Amino acid sequence: MTAVAQVVTVGVLLGMIYTLVGLGMTLSLGVLGILNLTHGLAVVGGSILAFEVVRTWGLPVGVALALSIPLGFGAGVVMHVGLVRRAQRVSPESGLLVLFGAMLLLQAIAVQVWRSDTRTLSLSFSEHLSSFAGVTVRTDYAVAAAAAAGLLLVMWAVIRFTMFGRAVQALSQQPDAARILGVNADRYTTVVFGISMALATSSGVLLAGVFPFSVQTQTQWLAYAFIVVLVGGTGGVVNAAAGGLALGMGQAVLNELLPLTWVSVVVYGLLVLAMVARGGGLSAAKERAL
Repeated sequence: MTAVAQVVTVGVLLGMIYTLVGLGMTLSLGVLGILNLTHGLAVVGGSILAFEVVRTWGLPVGVALALSIPLGFGAGVVMHVGLVRRAQRVSPESGLLVLFGAMLLLQAIAVQVWRSDTRTLSLSFSEHLSSFAGVTVRTDYAVAAAAAAGLLLVMWAVIRFTMFGRAVQALSQQPDAARILGVNADRYTTVVFGISMALATSSGVLLAGVFPFSVQTQTQWLAYAFIVVLVGGTGGVVNAAAGGLALGMGQAVLNELLPLTWVSVVVYGLLVLAMVARGGGLSAAKERAL
């Protein structure tokens, strides 16, 4: 029973972090109807920010988390106003192509500036273990999961109880009706895209203290965000949590059964199978609206 409890606990902790990784993709797909292909780079950008703040500036990782939210939001707003909105006015496919080009460009720039080296961020509690009821977990997992849960709770409250959240839900479910009722679609979609990027960068900060990272790991986090959306749909924080917890639990089980090098292979294989089984792929996931 202790071994099972250990796996479940690790799965839940990972699931909280993965939910935060996928929530930004859930929002951009559910409200804007577009796959943000720069999502993985935003996650890695948050990890790089955490590394620079802690290792170069000697500041606590909490400072990096606080900085990641406005920086990610600002980057998202600039990208949406300057690229995505203009391209989507031509066609949805144009928006996707523009984001694909932006992903390639930003990755090339990131490699030139930070190289392709794998980095590890060691925090004061990275080597510590925490025990509760016979279950032992890494403290960095627990801290990252707690911070992710706090951010998720804030987003859930914003979407559920504020006028902004109601407008976002209206745009996701009945965009034409929302516009007729006076919802400024351009303004709200820009804000949502900014929030989605802020969620991605903040998740990257939390992941930096848990997993090694490089510019190339952006593909892993992009794929994980896809999985969260495929499993949970675009129904908001609760649906993202379902997808994130399923992914975290699955990875925790696979870590016990397979060599580490095979875990990602199996996860990517399950991603392909899920897209085939769903038929419509990510577009089918969008039908479960925010």
